[in-house]
Parts: sequence; structure tokens; C-alpha cells
Amino acid sequence: MKKKWIVVAESSRARIFSVESRTSPLKEIDDIVNMSNLHDLTTNGQDQEGNGQGGRHALEPRIEPKKLETVHFAHDVSERLETARRVGDYNDLVIISSPGFLGMLKQNLGTVTQKHISQTINKNLIHKSEAEIRDYVFH
Repeated sequence: MKKKWIVVAESSRARIFSVESRTSPLKEIDDIVNMSNLHDLTTNGQDQEGNGQGGRHALEPRIEPKKLETVHFAHDVSERLETARRVGDYNDLVIISSPGFLGMLKQNLGTVTQKHISQTINKNLIHKSEAEIRDYVFH
């Protein structure tokens, strides 16, 4: 039997569901929150010296802190998916995300895990109910 996971993600949160069949309800198994968004509220993006530079070299390309946090979060979510695939938690993967974040997720996934992706949906459904998400996957 195929073990299907459905990942619904955006830059600040990722929800992971498992589903047994087309007719069974989704079961939420993980809810990952981008903790750096919470960090922003307290630090205002400045380093400990208070200069906001974070020790960057003058010739390094400037990446906006928010974008960098999103890249790190995509990496963290991808690592979660890689680990779960390796231990056999799923063998069929559906990813639902806005196009930009979807691209970041896929970029961080290994080629073996990418082969397990059966469907991608370019939509931000993070705040939708399990029933609404299910409808998008099994329309």
C-alpha cells in the first residue's frame, strides 16, 4: 500500500498530512513553524553590535534577511521530508505551495525524494481546512 504525504507550505509554516486513500480523511502529523519570523519581532534584523550588517564582507551579494530566512526554512522542511522518505514514512508525496516557495523546497530535495513527488499544486492553502486541502488533491 502506498503511504501518501501531503505537504502544504508557505514561507512561515508547513503542515504535513498523511492520507490512506482517496476517501479517507487527512491526518495532520506535523506543523512546522518558521521560528525566525518570531525572532524578527524581537531583534529587528540587527546583529549583536546593533549595526544590522551581520559581519558581511563588502563584496558579498546582499540577500535580504527575510529572503534568507525563507531559504533556511525551505531547507529545514526539505530535510524533514528527506529524513521521512529515508525511513519509509511515505513513498508518495504531494506538495502544495505558492510557486516561489515550491521552487525553494524542490531545489533542496534530493533526486530520489523528487522522484516520489506525484503532484504539485501552485497555491497557498496553508490556512485551509483539511477537507478543503483534500478536495484540491483528489478533485
